[in-house]
Amino acid sequence: MRKIMMVMAGALLFSGCSVNQVILPKGNSVENSLESATTAPDLLLAENKNDQVAIYGRAQGDVFSSLTVQIDQASQTYSWSNVSNPSFYPVIYRGSLGTEGKDIIVIVLTKGTGTGIHESEVHVLRPDFTEIPVIDPREFVLKEIQLELHREKALRHYTLKVNEREYSYDIDDRDSSDWFEQPSVQNIIRYDVRDQELVAELPIQIAIGQYLGNAIVKYRLVNGELRPSTVELSVE
Repeated sequence: MRKIMMVMAGALLFSGCSVNQVILPKGNSVENSLESATTAPDLLLAENKNDQVAIYGRAQGDVFSSLTVQIDQASQTYSWSNVSNPSFYPVIYRGSLGTEGKDIIVIVLTKGTGTGIHESEVHVLRPDFTEIPVIDPREFVLKEIQLELHREKALRHYTLKVNEREYSYDIDDRDSSDWFEQPSVQNIIRYDVRDQELVAELPIQIAIGQYLGNAIVKYRLVNGELRPSTVELSVE
């Protein structure tokens, strides 16, 4: 009987040691957990094999959430989202941005899309997952453009000044019943990388369904963040 009790005590002691040896994960949040990319989480949304960058997402209704970015042999999960329409899956770019940024990863997401609406979101990362802030271009555009309106009977004559250049438009007043008092660049924004430059494209809207071309904003890396630098007008 004494031997049995000793064996049981030894078993309990051994069991206690086993519990104490459990290694708990580090206290990082789900959104910012950096881990070895040994398995492919969720659904693959975009991949650039040559640049070793991929994005995975978890489907939740009409969007993908908790997007996981894989760079080289590591991955990190963010609380970003993207619409589930395959036509608007994330876009990946890896390379230089101007002369200031080397080996930069640019990820363009689509947050929402529809008639008269397209909202994209851009995230710029370094290979160690450090994110470079990107300044919203809308306020910059509205400060850099000037719009004048002259009305003559049923004709609306607009003069748009952008970057010291003037553009003229004659529009029939009957083309819309809801003209804006001020130009708007709120509803549509698209990001892209062109010639190693981050750009944002924002249609200049004056009424529902009425536009005066697209404001093309170029970014520059200044003091650790990407800021709007210049704006031009594209009338294509």
